[in-house]
Amino acid sequence: MKMIGGIHCRKGFSILEILIALGLFIVGLIAILAFFPVALRSENEGIEDARATLIASGVMDSITSDQGDGIIHLATGMSNGVPVFESIPLIKNTNFIVAYTASCEPLRKLTEEESAVPVPNPEAVAVVTISLASKPSIPRLFTADVAVASPAAAPESGRTIRRFARQIIIP
Repeated sequence: MKMIGGIHCRKGFSILEILIALGLFIVGLIAILAFFPVALRSENEGIEDARATLIASGVMDSITSDQGDGIIHLATGMSNGVPVFESIPLIKNTNFIVAYTASCEPLRKLTEEESAVPVPNPEAVAVVTISLASKPSIPRLFTADVAVASPAAAPESGRTIRRFARQIIIP
């Protein structure tokens, strides 16, 4: 310390003050960094929710019945950028399992055995189960349940499932 006009002045910080400031800085930095995994997980869940909603919406929109003959047409794949539709007679309850891409397009139809294990195709991001069930009390009314399970590369037990439902009247 120097004496300037009868007042003691310091020219710097002591090592103890520097260590305390550095410790506080590190604690604050660790607290801020702890939020990054939470934010990343939240962002990924939001992306998966949005993708599941888009896939379910596309499935619901693709279920069509043109002629009122009790047959609906469901997109189960793509060929040269055009959806491939499968005709399904609505006589009984029906289940379909389809793999979907990240662009929310149907990739291909899967068997129950294929859907229980990780889907080997790297383009597949979700496994979608479409269940069509009739309402015996109301003729021509069907319920379409769509369960979007992701990621497709995980086994069935490791997938997150998002469910959507819609009632369809067949003319």
